[in-house]
Amino acid sequence: MARTRSPDYDKVRDDIIEKAASMFAKRGYAATSIGDIADACDCSKSRLYHYFDCKEAILLDMLNTHVDKLLWSCRHSLYGFKDPIERFQQLTRFFLEVYAVSRDQHVVLLTCLDFLAPENRKELIAKQRELIAYVRDILLQLRPDMAGDMSMAHVDTMLFFGMINWTYTWYRANGAVSPEQLADRTVELFTKGYALVGRKP
Repeated sequence: MARTRSPDYDKVRDDIIEKAASMFAKRGYAATSIGDIADACDCSKSRLYHYFDCKEAILLDMLNTHVDKLLWSCRHSLYGFKDPIERFQQLTRFFLEVYAVSRDQHVVLLTCLDFLAPENRKELIAKQRELIAYVRDILLQLRPDMAGDMSMAHVDTMLFFGMINWTYTWYRANGAVSPEQLADRTVELFTKGYALVGRKP
């Protein structure tokens, strides 16, 4: 007979991921052991293995959950906004709000992806490319004239991600600037420059 799950199974699993994300972000994946994660969760290693088969399984679940949350918003939340600038603003706000509340997971995504097995890393990279494509398509709506130069459109898209992905190194959501204000500032700086760059006088 299959073993039934306890009522708090999902809560415990989420707590393990949260504690592991904090340790991976601060110490690094390689320097964190299953025993370290078990100690942080105040449980035995055998109990931890009831939820995850190995350390990589924790990392994989953590990163899939984080990226899937971003993809879900791209797929479902943008279609109520027809104006490209509004769509870009909404997307940027959501990215930075997720980064603010899931800072550790975001750091782990940027720094620990190479520790996944090749097939799992390939799956995550495919999801990241889908996110990139959403942003690129919105930027092309802002600048249809760039459609003839997809190499530069890709550069512009990656410059945008360069602006927001590394905010974790200096930005604190409980400071003077809220995630929404940061997002709106990012959109304003990016779109006003983006509207002019490369145009012939």
